[in-house]
Amino acid sequence: MNPLKLSGNLRLQDAPGLIERLEAALATGDVEVDASELAGADAAVVQVLLSAARSASMTGRTLSLQCAGSPLAAQLEALGIAPDGVGA
Repeated sequence: MNPLKLSGNLRLQDAPGLIERLEAALATGDVEVDASELAGADAAVVQVLLSAARSASMTGRTLSLQCAGSPLAAQLEALGIAPDGVGA
């Protein structure tokens, strides 16, 4: 499993770099995204993570998201998405 740690406030301008990091990690195996130290993320970042999880699934890979108690978890829950269900 390839670990990918996210921290700080990620916004639209960070999305292209996040896409590159996720694509590179998924190219070599399953990915575990640790967003527990993420201070915030806008809708673009949420979209990138959800899209990466779907892409992983379509290619036989797994993307898991660790974000319990983080602002990202609250944002996903507000959208009706269970944080532990991302990538499942």
